[in-house]
Amino acid sequence: MIPDGPLGAPGQSANGPDRPPQKEQPGVKAHDQPRVGRRVRHGIEAVGEKYSGSAAEDLWHRLDALDFMNQAMVLTGTLLLCALPFVLATAGLAGVSAESSLARRLGLNRQAAADFSHLFTSSGATSAPVTGISFALLVLFGLAGVSVVQELYLRAFGLDRRGVRDLPRKLISLGLTVGWLFLTALVGPSVRAVGPAVYGLVILVVFTGFWWFSMRFLLAGRIPWRRLFPSAVATGLCWLGMVAVFAATFSGMVISSYNRYGPIGIVFDIMSYLLAIGVVIILGAVVGIVWHERGLSFRAAIGKSRRAR
Repeated sequence: MIPDGPLGAPGQSANGPDRPPQKEQPGVKAHDQPRVGRRVRHGIEAVGEKYSGSAAEDLWHRLDALDFMNQAMVLTGTLLLCALPFVLATAGLAGVSAESSLARRLGLNRQAAADFSHLFTSSGATSAPVTGISFALLVLFGLAGVSVVQELYLRAFGLDRRGVRDLPRKLISLGLTVGWLFLTALVGPSVRAVGPAVYGLVILVVFTGFWWFSMRFLLAGRIPWRRLFPSAVATGLCWLGMVAVFAATFSGMVISSYNRYGPIGIVFDIMSYLLAIGVVIILGAVVGIVWHERGLSFRAAIGKSRRAR
């Protein structure tokens, strides 16, 4: 007599000899598992639909086309090898202690500034050899830093190079940058002493204006002021965020790196700071482009959030 039901040994699961019994997920009954899977799948599809064609997708594609991280690394290397020596040498020529000036700009506390000073010689030793060929090399270092920033803006806004015609603009931009560095070194400590809220507001307004003018000037006026304004604001906001993060963490990073690795560890910290500057410059420009081309505004964002409620 053949028994009714599936073939198999007594007590064998109906799933078959080679198929283990399905386990129920904790807190989910067996008959509810397909329903949960469908909900998860529908949720993923909904997120994908919102992302497709959104400002976030546009931003990502633009950053990817710009080769975002590689360009940030190139800018970091240029700033480390060219712009940083230029800043230190100009401070030495002005008779200012290079290490103390840079430490104040980085917002280091007393212990971190003492560790930081082991990287540099005195200002007198710095200013002595900067003559003739050394001064010419110093100018070339500065021009290299300006050129890399200009190249990033040209690629971001889809403009062509102008070759030698841009050399006077680069030289003027370099001179204005030197004046800017001296001005911020002179006024910065007084503004910082007022309080963090005022200092943050000043950073946002001043650096927004600085990058707004820099983009307009380096691009030879080929992009209207109004179109550049979103990129300037985005760069100013990113710069403010960067300053806030490093103000809270950079002193600890310098102290820890010096205790573990000596002066070379501080060099790695400086590289991380310069990398953040590169990210801020690129991200600010691209965010502003997306902002302008999609007609985004703070008023529209606030209105959309109210409608969502």
